[in-house]
Amino acid sequence: MNNILNSTKLLFFTYFLSWGAFSPYISRYMSKTGLNGAEIGFLQGLTALLAFLMPPLWGFLADAKLWKKKMLLLSLYGMALGLILYYFSYSFVPLLIATIFYASANGPVIPLLDSIALEAAASSGSNYGQIRLYGSLGYAFLASLMPYIYNSSQNPGSIFPMALIFIILTIVLVTKLPESAVSTSFLQHNSYANMRFGFLTLFKNPAFCGLMLVAFLNRIAVVPYYNFFALYLEGLKANTFIVGYTWMVAILGEVVVLYNAEKLMAHLGERKLLILALLISALRWFIYANIRAPWLIFSLQWLHGFTFAAMHAVTVKLVNKIAPEGMQVSAQSVYAAVNLGLGGFIGSLLMGYLFDYFGGANTIVKTVSSLFIVSALLSLVALAIGLFGVKLVAKTAASKRASKEAAV
Repeated sequence: MNNILNSTKLLFFTYFLSWGAFSPYISRYMSKTGLNGAEIGFLQGLTALLAFLMPPLWGFLADAKLWKKKMLLLSLYGMALGLILYYFSYSFVPLLIATIFYASANGPVIPLLDSIALEAAASSGSNYGQIRLYGSLGYAFLASLMPYIYNSSQNPGSIFPMALIFIILTIVLVTKLPESAVSTSFLQHNSYANMRFGFLTLFKNPAFCGLMLVAFLNRIAVVPYYNFFALYLEGLKANTFIVGYTWMVAILGEVVVLYNAEKLMAHLGERKLLILALLISALRWFIYANIRAPWLIFSLQWLHGFTFAAMHAVTVKLVNKIAPEGMQVSAQSVYAAVNLGLGGFIGSLLMGYLFDYFGGANTIVKTVSSLFIVSALLSLVALAIGLFGVKLVAKTAASKRASKEAAV
């Protein structure tokens, strides 16, 4: 069992090494090829839209046909092809084709890895957070290393070979996993009819819908941070050290929270941890909107551990609790689609419009401050929904346990 646990940790590490090489620098690459802001925004929105459309379909097939391992490999092969296409793309249309391949393949990977991690944790006595933190470490390592590689090579496309190397390593690791590690007994009674019934059950469940609404609003709230935070720091005249290492502080906060996520949930309970994460998020965005000292913002970056890591870990746990038997992969896919896909897509469109409405790049500090106020308000709305909705989650989980005991 320890071999499976270690292999799963390594899977997260190598996959997020690739993501750390690619994600922070793809917009810069597109800009270097001559794309304007509208074209870059369209491709980023398309990436989020495909992340919304693809994971439920792939999760459906993975559960129904017991193809979880095959689906994961197919996704990784698609990402490798997308990275190769990116490397030879220097204008909008080729980049559009590369984005379609890469984003379609990338969307399902996280829910499939999450499902494997949950099973590895359950079988080894570990927990999800202690597995997921290896992904954060991988991302932080490559994200901080890539500027040196990028500058020394003087080739904006150098991000793609680096990302490809670690996707290939991830593929090798997946092929070496035993089938039993990814095809568990609770999937074996599934059929397409059972899967259709399961999806209907998910969307008819008020607790699941409430939890997805919280995840959706939280994702929209974080879009200004991901899209405009670096510009905000530059507008505040932050020095190079703060601009360069602010993400590292955020990742370290993420790692600490992920490592202790299970302990936090055991001590506080899932509901209180979710509420705490949303409250901290609202306070964080409000503070960022109103202070003008870059060093103070830098010192608060560790709060990202709650804004992202705690929110993600507790949502994964709650989704797994309320999903019908054998529907865990599909439920995690729906969560990924709502959070990363739909939330990212709607958030990019909304915040892009508001960015121009509040003044745009000409008044960058005022503009992004206004966006952070919107983020704080959205987090407070999510908090209000969470206060009521997670009670339904607890009732649903209790009902699920009672049904299982009755069946026994």
